[in-house]
Amino acid sequence: MSAADRIEAEEPRKRGAALWQGLAFAVGLAALVLRAPHLAEALGFLSLVILVHEAGHFAVARWQGMRVETFSLGFGPPLLRVELGGTGYQVAPLLLGGYMKPAGENPESDEQILHAPPDEFMGRPWWSRALVAAAGPVANFLFPVAALFLVYAVAGRPDPQGPPQVESVFAGSGALAAGIKPGDLVVRVDGEQVNGIARLAGLVDRQSRLRAGRPITVSLLRAGRPLTLKVRTRLNPKAGKYLMGVTVVESPPPFTTTVAAAEVLTPAEKAGFRPGDVVLEVDGKPLKDGYAFSALFAASAHDPVPVLVRRGGAERTLYAPKRQPVPPEFDPSLVGLLGLDFRPADPAEAARRRPLAPGEALRWAFSDTVGMGLAVAVSVKALVLGEVGARESLGGPVAILRMASQQAKRGWDDLVRMMCGISMMLGLMNLLPIPLLDGFSLLFCLVEGARGRPLRLKTQVALQNVGLALIGGLFALTFVNDLLRWAGR
Repeated sequence: MSAADRIEAEEPRKRGAALWQGLAFAVGLAALVLRAPHLAEALGFLSLVILVHEAGHFAVARWQGMRVETFSLGFGPPLLRVELGGTGYQVAPLLLGGYMKPAGENPESDEQILHAPPDEFMGRPWWSRALVAAAGPVANFLFPVAALFLVYAVAGRPDPQGPPQVESVFAGSGALAAGIKPGDLVVRVDGEQVNGIARLAGLVDRQSRLRAGRPITVSLLRAGRPLTLKVRTRLNPKAGKYLMGVTVVESPPPFTTTVAAAEVLTPAEKAGFRPGDVVLEVDGKPLKDGYAFSALFAASAHDPVPVLVRRGGAERTLYAPKRQPVPPEFDPSLVGLLGLDFRPADPAEAARRRPLAPGEALRWAFSDTVGMGLAVAVSVKALVLGEVGARESLGGPVAILRMASQQAKRGWDDLVRMMCGISMMLGLMNLLPIPLLDGFSLLFCLVEGARGRPLRLKTQVALQNVGLALIGGLFALTFVNDLLRWAGR
């Protein structure tokens, strides 16, 4: 039998095997949806993030005239594959991943690189390939803006906390000079909605820095009537931030002292906090409102901080590390250092959403995305500089699925926000100049542009092998780390 005859005889067997694999995958997926719907929902959302990344590469590659041989959601042998327009679109069993394979991406010789057809990856100019490499991370950065815009415009933005109420006004302050009085409700700062004390402090400091000495615009409610004042802020050297000169209180307290969740891969989880724990004291000081936890925690003189909780009918003390990677411009008393969430005092009020007009929805989506990006950048910087240990901060597929499943149980809104954060993380990590990542492909292209010719294939392969070893080792480390953490070690 000739080689051609053997290949032809093998085709029916391959199609049959693929059909059985596809059926097994469908049955397994259906079982997952029925037995663990939150896990299935999380897996679907995470697959969407990967799809966005690869779609960015794909769209720009086609725009640049490259042939794309395969667009795959997942790794491994294809369970389902459809040929359209010269591209094979497929789904593979390992869904936490995916790839886009342009024609000629892996040449076998320097001669193939030099004489690659113009519709292949290596046949395009260096700047064209650089655009393709950058498109995936850019898509990940744009995705949160688009996703949050749709959510805010269609379903609304969460608005669980009312405006903070002015308790007192300091003598000689900008607030006193502007006419702010105790009892005023602070509704907006420079047109941006204020929901809670943390939001007010952050907005006052941020807008003061942006305005460089000019007064900020503060919208108030006084006895139910709207009032707008111009307030000059002053830099407090001790606090390191701009202040109006007021103390404020929440109205009403938004949270109970019962833990709703200890986020995955956070110090709270490591310290042993569990949903349902009732926090009684933070370093000996009673906790009356979950919203005040961060302030009490940051004010503690001990590290780790002793936190007294009631679990079931017994009381126990948990010890949580105080030192956390927080950017210097943040006030540590106003950020969630541990990763603890408390149950709202009024669940209906906490679920309240305020629909936004398209322009406002876009502004909020962009602002929230920038905030996520800053948090992600701080986390990556802390990891790269060794400010936090890899054992405590790195998470692999198991941890990601645990986090996503946890958020799915709490509601679609939390899952969407987590998905946006993961999208930002994926985009930023892919820009690192590590072999096999998009950042290294970008570096290759820039080096080629500066040299006027590509690197030798031997050099490229050697660097890719180094990258493969690094990525493989990192994957193994995170996977083992996930399992040990899950087992409570």
